[in-house]
Formats: sequence, C-alpha cells, structure tokens
Amino acid sequence: MARILLIIPPLYPEELYIRGATATASKLPSLGVAYIGAMLRQHGHEVEIYDGIAEPMPLELLSDRIARVDMAGITAISAYAMRCIQLITLCRQRGVTTPLAVGGPHVTAMPENLLRCGADYAVIGEGELTMLELVESLAAGNRSPRHVPGLVFLENDQPVSTGRRPMIAPLDQIPMPARDLLPMHLYSTSPARSKNFPSHSMFTSRGCPGICTFCDHRTFGAKIRYFSLERIVAEFFELRDRYGARDVSVWDDNFTSDKNLALSVCEALRQRDFGLTWNVESRINMVDRETLVALKKAGCAFIAYGIESGSQRVLDHAKKGITKEEIRDKVRMTKEIGIPIRGYFMMGLPGETLEDMRQTIAFAMELDIAVATFTLFLPLPGTLDYRRALSCGRFEDPEYFLHTILPEFNFPEKAVYVPEGMTEEELLAVHKSAYNKYYFRPKMLARHLFSIRSPRELVMLVNSGFGLLKNLLPRKA
Repeated sequence: MARILLIIPPLYPEELYIRGATATASKLPSLGVAYIGAMLRQHGHEVEIYDGIAEPMPLELLSDRIARVDMAGITAISAYAMRCIQLITLCRQRGVTTPLAVGGPHVTAMPENLLRCGADYAVIGEGELTMLELVESLAAGNRSPRHVPGLVFLENDQPVSTGRRPMIAPLDQIPMPARDLLPMHLYSTSPARSKNFPSHSMFTSRGCPGICTFCDHRTFGAKIRYFSLERIVAEFFELRDRYGARDVSVWDDNFTSDKNLALSVCEALRQRDFGLTWNVESRINMVDRETLVALKKAGCAFIAYGIESGSQRVLDHAKKGITKEEIRDKVRMTKEIGIPIRGYFMMGLPGETLEDMRQTIAFAMELDIAVATFTLFLPLPGTLDYRRALSCGRFEDPEYFLHTILPEFNFPEKAVYVPEGMTEEELLAVHKSAYNKYYFRPKMLARHLFSIRSPRELVMLVNSGFGLLKNLLPRKA
C-alpha cells in the first residue's frame, strides 16, 4: 500500500476573485482528481486529496505535506499551470524527494513543460489506470516504468514516451468519484446556473466528436463513451442522499447526444421520484423536441448551449458545424417547452473582427435567453486556434502559462490574444459592452425582478447584480 496525495494547486482569493465576483462565481470540485483517488483507493492505496482552490494554503506548507507521502499527483490546466510550476520548483529547492506526477489537459498538450520544471512523470490522457499502474510500479521499486502506457518522463534529460493508453471502456470500471475525500461543504454553483443549493456536479460521459478549433480533445478523445444507465442514475441519487444536493449539474457536453440514453435517464428519474432540479449541457445540433420534453418532465431546470458567435463566418471558421438558423430554431423550441437557457458566447477568436463581435452581441439579444456569458478567447496549447494565434493577430506571450494565472475569462483585465485589425482596448471595450447591452436592458431587468419568488432569490439577484456591476466598472489602479 502506498500513501498518495492528489493535489489541485492553490489559488488564493485575490487571484481567483480578481474582479471581486465572489457572489457570482462557481467553486466546483475537481471530479477528475476524485476519479483517480477512487481508483487508487479501490486497489488498496491510502489516498488524500488536497483542493487548493477550496482550501488555499501557502506552498511551503503544501510542500511539507508532499514530503510525508510516497507519491504526489498534481493536476494542471493552462490557466493555472504557473502555480504547478511554482509548487514543483519549491519542492525541489527544499529537497523534497517524493516522486511527482503531473496530469490534466495542459500536461497532455505539453508534457515536457512541467517535466523540465522538476516533475518526474507526465500522465497523458485519462489518468485513472495510468496513475494506478505508475503507483504500483513505484511501490515495487521501479522508477523507470517503461511498461506503463500513458506516460512521458525524462531519462538522461531526454523525453521517454511509453505511448498512448487506449481510452477506458467501458467507463463503469472507474469507481464513483471519491467525493468523501473532497471538502464538499465548500463548493458552490453560480446563482446564474441554479437557484437551489447545494448544487453538486457529475459527468455521464467522456469524449466529444466536435472539431471546434478552440478545443483540444486529446485527453478524452473524439469518441463519446458513456457510463451505463444504472451508474448514471445511481450517481444522481448518491448526490441527493449522501451529499445533500438540492440540484445536480451534469457538466459533460454530450448528455443529449445519445438520445435513447438521455430518454432512459429521464424516465428513471421520474419513475424513482428523484424530486430535485437538475441541469445539463448540450450541443445545439444534438437535441430535439422529444428529448427536451423528456428533460422538462424529469425536472431539468436549465440547459446550456455552446452558441459561441452571432457571425456565421466565425461559426464556420471555428468549425462549429451549426448555422444561425439552426440555433434560432433550437432556442425557440427550448423556450416553448419551458426550459431556461444559458448560452455560451466567445469573443476574440483568430480571424474575428469587431463587426463579428457586434453581430454576436446583437444575436444574443435577439435570442433573448435567460443567461448569456461572453468569454474572452484564450489560446489553449494543443488547439488549432493556438496555432492560428501564433500566425495572425497579436499573441506576444505564447508561453503565458509559465508566469501568469488566468482565473477569469468573463471579466478579464487584459487580453492574452488580440485578433488582427484591432487594439487591445477596442477588444476589451466591445467585450465589456456585451454584458452592459445584454443585462441592463429594461426587458432583462424587469424579467429578473418579476422572477423573484422568495427573499433568498432577492438576495441572490441583488448580489449577482452588484457583482456584475463591479466587474464592469473600471478597476482602480
């Protein structure tokens, strides 16, 4: 048996809430780490999970914890990779010899990046089986695990790849996420997504067949793999009965892509009297009227669509595979059935113009959905748009992840990338205007006021409104 510490590196309040959005931001558990923890524990290992976003601590104290275990695993995304680098560097400076494995989307896209900073092993793609075999190899005294697929490590300062591991199938061989190792009481979902708290999250699938240019599918692959109907329904009830959820968020992009499975989940929740609200994410072209009606009857209180742009040219350039007319039709249908919509929009993509962005704002206002978020594009390593950004527009710092933490894409202080033909000031101004124009319309203000059903909802609305105003006002120097 090995003692393992799995780590979500700390982000401190002044970083995470740089614009003061404490009332409106979500703080969500890292289920990817919890899956790995569950797999290791199922095979007899002693596992701890430290979530540094929920419970930040100084890196010196965290390195002391790392020194007391047999192995540590650190998850990394590009927006927070700098903190991983700082932690790894500090451990090595302080003489901590505990083997360090790193994983996550950033590592899959750029495995050598953290290895060169002092990590021992980079876990590529899905981590559950690779981490298990790596832990057991190290426990057996083998520090050069060439027989474990899914790894990259350095030997004589040269990278050694053990090859990609096949995607895990069936997914049910992965245990339920070890939420009991997480500080579940500290997590919260944005009031823009749920009115019932606590709201806990889950996944029903992995993989995505989309070819959107701003996404990287290498971690989970292009083929959708689903947990079984029984597993999905059991997790809904575990969140309700064990963790006290009053709402459930299904976070994977493709819940509705397997229509038969989606209908079966809805029917099972109705038959077993689940009784809570829940919400899903979906691709616009993967829903129909029958599925939406089933979702509504089963208690689905919100659906999120990745709309991205109001410019057909930008939609085509981003390889979304949808048209504006199709978006209009599905939004109209969803409204008729009575499910509120959250729409994700993105601004500042390579090749996009200021006029394209104005079309996005106008299109969002035309659709007139319950919640619209306008994310400023961030080039993520491994994506086609990262490569595009290198060749057009202003991308002065392609290795921003080495020295910058970027927790906020909705209300950024500066732009990492600026498309050709505009200044950073123009980009930030049109992005900010999207929120001003969308949310401070008389129609939108009246809708929110008349939707209030309880004192708690009034408090939530006031907090959200002040949070939005604070984010849109100029920040003091």
